Amino acid sequence: MPLVVQYSGRVCLLGEHCDWAGGASLTVPAPLSVVVAVDAALRPTEIRVRTALHGDLREQSFGLEGAVDPAGGPLRFAPAAAAALHRRGLRLRACHLYVHATLPAGRGFSSSAAYTLGVLDALARAAGHALEHDVLAALAFEVEHELLGVPCGRLDPMACAAGAAAYIRWRADGSGRLRRIQPLRPLHLAVGVWPQPRPAAPLLEALCAHTAADLRAPEDREAAAAVAEALATFAHTADAGAHAVRIGDLAALGAAMDRAQTAYAVAAQALPALAAPQLVATCARLRDEHGALGAKFSGAGGDRSIVALGVDEDHASRLRRGMEAAGLSAWALRVDRV
Repeated sequence: MPLVVQYSGRVCLLGEHCDWAGGASLTVPAPLSVVVAVDAALRPTEIRVRTALHGDLREQSFGLEGAVDPAGGPLRFAPAAAAALHRRGLRLRACHLYVHATLPAGRGFSSSAAYTLGVLDALARAAGHALEHDVLAALAFEVEHELLGVPCGRLDPMACAAGAAAYIRWRADGSGRLRRIQPLRPLHLAVGVWPQPRPAAPLLEALCAHTAADLRAPEDREAAAAVAEALATFAHTADAGAHAVRIGDLAALGAAMDRAQTAYAVAAQALPALAAPQLVATCARLRDEHGALGAKFSGAGGDRSIVALGVDEDHASRLRRGMEAAGLSAWALRVDRV
């Protein structure tokens, strides 16, 4: 039988952007994942990856030392992962990788991080090495950020590698300390994505540009103040939300989510690149019409993905249906003690 590994995407409950801005983040596994199966290869010096993306079958072959090509298309993470493992001193074996993904790309669920982690873990195990999750997360960041130039932080690979509800406290050097959280009460969530992907890079660029110290135009300084307030709120609500999850206070968790969403909406008024009219309207409907305890953006922001907190399983299902009525693809998610 082939070796099989699986990595879920991540839903950011609170603390987006804090991996580069400072503070803390609170994440849970997404209800969607990437599965990588490994089988023996006929050619002794070749690794071959095969996957179906958006209905199209894609295949690529590369040598055992991997390859780094930032313009190499959607499968570029696989040869770059092999290159990162080779640099670490692992002697990879010829194999076939079969990748099946239910995670949608470009929606804020960390699909590329889950894909990269799956390929790294599968290649390492096929070569006889079982790497720890923190090592895999560091390698995934190296692949995406350092080798391929993806504008990402350490949040995504750390959260996806955790495989559980996680609280991450970020250090000044950009590293993070992760603690898995045991919810005292189950979390019943609904998560949804809009039909069209929205790239995260412009959102990140706008936020980073308005954290600079030399902004001179009055409108830029106003936007910078709104961004600073939002980032501080994201960090503070992650702390409050993690405490609420530990003690089972769903109302407090929902209130923290709403505060984070309000801070994002205020920042978007001052910085149009963050504008997300569908997100704002959908959050309001989920709260006002469907009784969500909290509803907010998840991921970088924009009209990409949304998460809402329900009271119980039935309530989360109603929230999911409310998202679907607004034109989103949506799923209900239960997060329990590990």
